[in-house]
Amino acid sequence: MSIISTIVVGILWQTFFSPYGPFTELVQRFNPMWENELFYDPKKAIIPVLFVILWMYTGTYLIIFLANLQKIDPSLVEAARIDGASEWQVLTKIILPCLSGVILTAAILAISGSLKSFDLVFAMTAGNPARRTSVLSLYMYDNAFRGAPNYPRANAISVFMVLLSFILILIVRVTERRFGGREQ
Repeated sequence: MSIISTIVVGILWQTFFSPYGPFTELVQRFNPMWENELFYDPKKAIIPVLFVILWMYTGTYLIIFLANLQKIDPSLVEAARIDGASEWQVLTKIILPCLSGVILTAAILAISGSLKSFDLVFAMTAGNPARRTSVLSLYMYDNAFRGAPNYPRANAISVFMVLLSFILILIVRVTERRFGGREQ
């Protein structure tokens, strides 16, 4: 994700999922009558975009969580198991409270990433078909730069996006304070 430009990733995966791409050929080996309508069907067009977003960010979050899981003192888990704690109790009473800070960080990164997904969606679908894959940033772009520009609306959308991100981050922080534990 950090090595390759998001536009390049979007074009690569858009080609992969295209009606004449490798995905279509692979599925047609198992079902010769199948026709690829992923980018044409408004109900299915978001599926490839969601798959690519999952593919792009899973590694980053896995590294973040793995690094923080390794910081947990193994003697805590071992002592809980000796005291008769079940796996669920070890997870909910030791591991998750120790990871509360990284869960907060990951949630904030996910919020900011979801609000900046313009480049990938623009490269893969440009918001089509029927604007079903459009996101707020793409809607802002359309209002500012396509057709008859409506700069006040585009500005209002951008301010709304900033306020929405602040509200979501505030909710995450309040939730972490209420339910989170102490990090080691």
